[in-house]
Amino acid sequence: MSAPLADQEARRRIREELRINLMCEASAGTGKTTALVERMVETVASGAADIAHMAAITFTRKAAGEMRSRFLQGLQEASESEARLNSGRARRLRDAVQRVDQCTIGTIHAFCARLLRERPFEAGLPPDFGEVEEREEVWLVRDAWDRFLQARSAAGDERLLAMEETGLTAEQFYDFFLERCQFSDLPLKPTEGPRPD
Repeated sequence: MSAPLADQEARRRIREELRINLMCEASAGTGKTTALVERMVETVASGAADIAHMAAITFTRKAAGEMRSRFLQGLQEASESEARLNSGRARRLRDAVQRVDQCTIGTIHAFCARLLRERPFEAGLPPDFGEVEEREEVWLVRDAWDRFLQARSAAGDERLLAMEETGLTAEQFYDFFLERCQFSDLPLKPTEGPRPD
């Protein structure tokens, strides 16, 4: 028989204490998904929440697919183990297996898009908007950079001329632009520096 895990009590709390919010922080491969799936199955089985009111958000499509698969498997296994009983738990689990598609399991992007689709006009979006795929995003960012430089050049922006006088080109700032796109919510902090040699 193996020794109990050092975090066994924390795992029990994640699985059983359904009326409180918890944050689980752990390294990759330590069982976060397993603990979350167990909590979701117990939430359904105990009647703490209906499957249609549940959401699990991940960062990647691969992780979302794995979580959806493991959740369905967990529901099926729990349903089979409770099948001989004619209890509320058994009925809720059987019902959840049939309605698993009503649970939202996906990426943060997909979840936000779903919310925006529910109220596109309030969000200032056309009803048929679509999410930008990663490859398309790369192209759009590059196009925005090129159009920005063209507009600044056409306007005779003195900053472009000042850069050229130092031997730098605007293109050398493209990496900064990419980083800025990722953190556009942070204010810029202009600083003075020595003139490049």
